[in-house]
Amino acid sequence: MRTETVENYLKTIYNLSSDNTLVVSNQKLADKLSINPASVTEALRKLHELKYVIYEKSYGTRLTTTGSKLALSIVRRHRIWETYLVKELGFGWDEVHEIAEELEHVKNDKLINKLAEILGNPVYDPHGDPIPDAKGKIQKSNFIKLSEARIKNNYKIMGVTDHSTAFLKYLDKHHLVIGASVNVKSIEEFDNSIVLVCQKKEVNISPKAADCIIIEGL
Repeated sequence: MRTETVENYLKTIYNLSSDNTLVVSNQKLADKLSINPASVTEALRKLHELKYVIYEKSYGTRLTTTGSKLALSIVRRHRIWETYLVKELGFGWDEVHEIAEELEHVKNDKLINKLAEILGNPVYDPHGDPIPDAKGKIQKSNFIKLSEARIKNNYKIMGVTDHSTAFLKYLDKHHLVIGASVNVKSIEEFDNSIVLVCQKKEVNISPKAADCIIIEGL
């Protein structure tokens, strides 16, 4: 397997496994990578032989210690590149994901560590995703999804789980960016949509969108 293909699989398995705590099904992996399940199965068998994953047909896939270490290094590269592109080069948070997808395959720890140093060793990237440190450790948090918020409480937006351009532009339009303070005015009983107040303006958030916004109580 090409190195880039191996890295893409390991990073995707890591991201789908809730930080390597859950087993990932073949179908879930196929859907995320937009690859047919038969090709995914073949790739997982090869990764199993390389000792990067533990794969069982009827059970699913999880990363080995070696696979997890490599996945974390790829995640670190990706998120540091995203942060650098936004903070130092002026890209929008809706522009950087695809660029970082290419840059993450540049394997040069000295370069990545230097970029992190220039950025002040950030703990989170522009989307609020945690950045592993040079040893692969991630800072723990007590963040929750907006869909778990309570009426009348105040929160701060800390991240998003959907990095699509359409979703990020939608958030920009309503000023729902990282660091923004919001108040949960009401939650509709019919469909669990949420009415937020942000910068004195009301915004109606669908349950799907609320599931993709990460917050912290104030």
